[in-house]
Amino acid sequence: MARARKNVEDHNVVKMRRHGTPGIAFFLMLLILLYLIILAWNYFTQSHVSIYEVNTSEISDDSPLFAYVLRDEEVVTTDDAGYINYYIAEGSRVGKGNVVYTLDDDDSLRSMLADLRNDNVGSTQVSPIREQIDTFNNSFSLSNYSDGSDFHFSINNIILEHSRGNLFKDLKKQIKSDGAETSYRRYKAAKSGVISYYTDGYESLRQGDVTPDTLDKYSSVERKQVAAAGRVVSGDAAYKLVTSNDWSLIVELDDNYYKMLKNEQSVRVTVVRDGISFNASLQIYNAGDKHLAKLSTSRYMERYINDRFLRIEFGLRHAKGLKIPNSSILKKEYFEVPEEFISLINNKQTVVKQVKNEDGSTGVENIDITSSFTEDDITYIRDARLAAGDTLLSGKGGLFTLNKNMEREGVYSVNEGFCRFEPIDVLYQNKEYSIISDQTRDGLSAFDHIVVDPSELTDDDFID
Repeated sequence: MARARKNVEDHNVVKMRRHGTPGIAFFLMLLILLYLIILAWNYFTQSHVSIYEVNTSEISDDSPLFAYVLRDEEVVTTDDAGYINYYIAEGSRVGKGNVVYTLDDDDSLRSMLADLRNDNVGSTQVSPIREQIDTFNNSFSLSNYSDGSDFHFSINNIILEHSRGNLFKDLKKQIKSDGAETSYRRYKAAKSGVISYYTDGYESLRQGDVTPDTLDKYSSVERKQVAAAGRVVSGDAAYKLVTSNDWSLIVELDDNYYKMLKNEQSVRVTVVRDGISFNASLQIYNAGDKHLAKLSTSRYMERYINDRFLRIEFGLRHAKGLKIPNSSILKKEYFEVPEEFISLINNKQTVVKQVKNEDGSTGVENIDITSSFTEDDITYIRDARLAAGDTLLSGKGGLFTLNKNMEREGVYSVNEGFCRFEPIDVLYQNKEYSIISDQTRDGLSAFDHIVVDPSELTDDDFID
């Protein structure tokens, strides 16, 4: 009985497994930590190659310039006093002997002319009047009260413009049919030209009078509408007459613009306000230590007849093409080679290089050219296996030694996983980026990948 109890107690004993020794686990943890430290060290100490994807883009770094408008113009003054009324729309051409305005002493013509103008306004003339009203509503500000008189003038000018030069004749007919005894004096243009009813005090300036100080006054010009009150006295400005289609813009050039334009005869000009562009003949001269340019044209004179300064751009600092960072650009040597030493084998340009065999005999090596280009009918080639002093063989047995070379700008393309030099043609460059041509032979295309900083790399280096 006692023995049976002892056997039962022995069966109730649970044996515990022994755990591994702490030393092995610690050693494994230490190995993993050491491995991570080595990986981190390699990551932070090794130089990493940054890759840039080439894309089509454009750069425009043009700085708008304020140009002085120079015309053949003169202000015509009245030689008597009275109430003035006009018969020619602003911006219209007037011939010598045409009636421009009349003067009367009692302002009796004003209401009569208003009726005639209203009669001349048909359905086709209402649209431009509405457009002028909408423009005024959208831009009017109480701080610019003078805009109100300009608006009134613009409406009258539209009506004048559509009277087609018959307003004075219609007035005479109306006076005759009414039997009215109206006294007025008519004034004719002494010469032909284009009419303007604004003055600014700069009409008498000539090219030699325009200085850099003059150009700095672009924001302080005060344009005045002539005879705004309706009554004039002797000596008041009646109108301005521009007598030639030829006009010019005087502008100051900074050193960069001067270098780009000094050998040019013409330049493309764009007016910033409305995007109008035109070609202008170019004359550069000095005013003290400043470079001034006279840009002359015979187009759009009427469009800017009331402007004394225009904000313009040349478009010289603008280009469209492939955009790359300047840091990617490096230079490589290309060797000048006569074309008879270049063969086309399997659609690849190939040269035959003379080499020395191990036994001292002379042999040849066919080299597929990595890159080439032609400039001024001279072919240049490049390959890492070519160096100055190497001798090439032609198909006819001629020999040519590589000696003349030139540097060519390019980048390292890594599309294939290793550095491949590809030449570039820079169209425009600023401080950070360049715009290059997408038509360069053996050059880049959109979405190619290039090295941002190739200073530590060489040809055929693999990129991880």
